[in-house]
Amino acid sequence: MSDSLRTRLNLLIATAIAFAFGVGLASVLDLTPVSIAADGNRDPGWVIGAPAGAGMTMGNGFADVTERVAPAVVTIYLTAERETSFPNASPLPPGFEPPPGFEFPPGFEFPPDTARNREEERLPQTVEWSGSGFIVSEAGYVVTNNHVVAGAERIDIELHDGRVFDNVALVGRDPQTDVALLRLEVDDIAVLPIGSSDETAVGEWVLAIGSPGFRTAPGPLLSSVTAGIVSAKGRNISILRNRNPLAIEDFIQTDAVINRGNSGGPLVNAAGEVIGINTAILSTTGSYQGYGFAVPIELAREVVDDLIEFGEVRRALIGVSITDVDAADAAFYGLERVEGAKIQTFSFDDSPALLAGLEGGDVIVGVAGEPVSGVSELQRRIRAFEPGETVELDVVRRSTLERDRARVRLISADADSPPRVAARSEPIEATGDVLGIAVKDDAEVEAREHAQYRIDPGFSGVVIVGGDRRGAVGRLRLPEGTLIVDINGEEIQGRADYERIISGLGPGDALSVQLDILLPNGRRQNAFRSVVIPER
Repeated sequence: MSDSLRTRLNLLIATAIAFAFGVGLASVLDLTPVSIAADGNRDPGWVIGAPAGAGMTMGNGFADVTERVAPAVVTIYLTAERETSFPNASPLPPGFEPPPGFEFPPGFEFPPDTARNREEERLPQTVEWSGSGFIVSEAGYVVTNNHVVAGAERIDIELHDGRVFDNVALVGRDPQTDVALLRLEVDDIAVLPIGSSDETAVGEWVLAIGSPGFRTAPGPLLSSVTAGIVSAKGRNISILRNRNPLAIEDFIQTDAVINRGNSGGPLVNAAGEVIGINTAILSTTGSYQGYGFAVPIELAREVVDDLIEFGEVRRALIGVSITDVDAADAAFYGLERVEGAKIQTFSFDDSPALLAGLEGGDVIVGVAGEPVSGVSELQRRIRAFEPGETVELDVVRRSTLERDRARVRLISADADSPPRVAARSEPIEATGDVLGIAVKDDAEVEAREHAQYRIDPGFSGVVIVGGDRRGAVGRLRLPEGTLIVDINGEEIQGRADYERIISGLGPGDALSVQLDILLPNGRRQNAFRSVVIPER
């Protein structure tokens, strides 16, 4: 057997062992907000690059990388007090419940210590959980996820060598990126070198390392290593944005195993350099299914530097709610590629983008002359600017389908913005409408439907009351009660306008629809959707 073939076989065997026995574990996301500012902290002292890693080979699998990285990975133990209360209960044994409507006589009291007398009693309960983190500087700074430390009243850290530190300081945290920073007062510690997620290519080998700290009979489950590759970059899975509309999602996707307890641990490359923070999984069962996600280290560094210098994250904002461009958008706007970020709504009345003349439905395709592939890249490019600076955006206007430019003065982001609520879809029935929907205007809507759909009499537009789930609009999974107020920039007052506009449409045509969507909480949300009429 040749040396080349033997080396390849060794690599394959090592990889198989790493995947078979690696157990990566990630804490469940809990984004409860807590605000703790930094004060008098030292420069982080980042170690950039791993010179010793340049000479590493994969001849013995991932052993060399693991040996260098594991000592800087820590276990984080967290504790909090929660109040619990006894549920309403009857002191009577089963089968002896009072009949419906029965009331005890005035002045009647149950004996002490019965369930009914304890029903309002609230008792404190200690809640404990754990996660992972990693040391990034000799100054004692430890990086982890926000969701690992959120809500904790006490934080303890155990190092790889067994040293334990109680009541560790929380320097600060950023729910928008799910990054948090702790600090140890200690010398003689291992430090992880920082790599570049920007320069990491899809297909590269990576290791997900954690120290979950789960209690087992022999002791806590500590250092854990799993291997995989970078599956994709710039992923937006809405796991943060569903709770915070200003959240930044620019995840590295990996098939290295990440499960409960591994959150906050490092994702490292073959040189042993950190390129991301293990954060989340996408799963239908709650367990690992091959889709792991990590916060890129460049984003984490920006957050950490701000937390140390200012005690908070200072982030520029253009003030829009945006979605990725899809194939229907590309067809309607005449884009050469399925790229860009479409404006849905504005964050507030004096949004910088709104003041700059941008409109709902406009597509942002570039920032400062650089192209934008989607939401994650738009956020990444805006992060390069400071609040107060002016940035030039390249857009395609929904009203004219022409390219334009807008100068937007950036403001500071507000981390405490309320979460958005996603609309739920309802099943709809078949229809002969070219858009695949059944609609009514104000003259056709009955009184009960005004209440059902939460629309006032005299409304403009048409309301969706049914449709074909396979139709052009049905595929958007819009709930009944959604209003169509505009098609291709033409305002709709009622059925006559609606039918006039759609009468000229046929299979393969692309159009832009402005909607007023009824949300599950009864509120309404403006949105712009592009659709292509399917071939039948």
